[in-house]
Amino acid sequence: MIQDIYNQTISTERLTLVVPSITKKDYQENLTNVDCHIQPLDPKINQDIEGGFGKDKLLFCDVLDIIEGDRIIHGSDTYRIVGIEKFNNDILGRSHHMEIIIRIFKS
Repeated sequence: MIQDIYNQTISTERLTLVVPSITKKDYQENLTNVDCHIQPLDPKINQDIEGGFGKDKLLFCDVLDIIEGDRIIHGSDTYRIVGIEKFNNDILGRSHHMEIIIRIFKS
């Protein structure tokens, strides 16, 4: 099963409204101690916007409350979720899991 390769732990943060009267948003802790596996997705650095460079990795974990835009904290690195694919009804009998594209941004 895919869970057998989960050898890392992350936490997640979600952008939430912290001061409703001025619609101020900030990242708040969402999930902690999430078992996962992270591996490189692409060896090159990509550019999304002018001056915005990032390196993509692929994160595997159980199906959880994780959405695009959430932050992933792994050690001293902070990633942003840029893509999610959920495998809930796998007809081949494999376990349910998520494959998440995460990006660490560099300037």
